[in-house]
Amino acid sequence: MNASIDRELLRINLLSTAQNSHGLGITLVIAKMYARNGGFRNVTDEEIFSEMGYLADKGLITSVEKVISPENKAWRITAAGTDFLAMEGLL
Repeated sequence: MNASIDRELLRINLLSTAQNSHGLGITLVIAKMYARNGGFRNVTDEEIFSEMGYLADKGLITSVEKVISPENKAWRITAAGTDFLAMEGLL
């Protein structure tokens, strides 16, 4: 594989993880755990934040407003993200 394919697969992994949170959102810790379970053993916090920013810019995920512990940023999937996964046959 090459870097662009790995990055695409990581993005899909993160989007799928957000889908499986059922709207509750995923934190950095959860995203990293699922990415590592998905084979991305050396993924860093910075890479996760970068990819979550990319997915947010594309409108596939959005930040979750948290009352308790807002410093622990979380993201949830959007309708566009769910549609993307459905179109790719990943739902």
